Amino acid sequence: MNQRRSYTYELMDGSALLFAVKKILQGGGAGWQEVGELMPKGHVEYKPQRIAPLKSGYRFQYQKAGLNLTLYFPEQTFNKLLDVLDKERLPRLKSAFQAALPERSGYVIGEFKIRGILEDPDLEENTPSRSE
Repeated sequence: MNQRRSYTYELMDGSALLFAVKKILQGGGAGWQEVGELMPKGHVEYKPQRIAPLKSGYRFQYQKAGLNLTLYFPEQTFNKLLDVLDKERLPRLKSAFQAALPERSGYVIGEFKIRGILEDPDLEENTPSRSE
């Protein structure tokens, strides 16, 4: 019975994370409510960085795992975010995402990216294909 074990922790669903960040941004003051309202329109991509805390011969040391986080937004929403976010606001948005992750998850956000996509995924589902 040789099972592979994962030393990373479970992450919350991407839409749940976006709603948690929206709630955090609601109390952020002027301008942050607008950013918070845009969050649920996005999609989250997690890329956990693998760690192996139980290497043989080493004393156990608790480590938080790194997490690369990429957010994807429809082009129109992405453009609104570009207008609102600047170099001072982007680190505050990253810290809101870090605060939204449960402490027990054991992850620390390393790389944080926001990208635009050309098509809205909801529109693709609702439009008939050309072959019909």
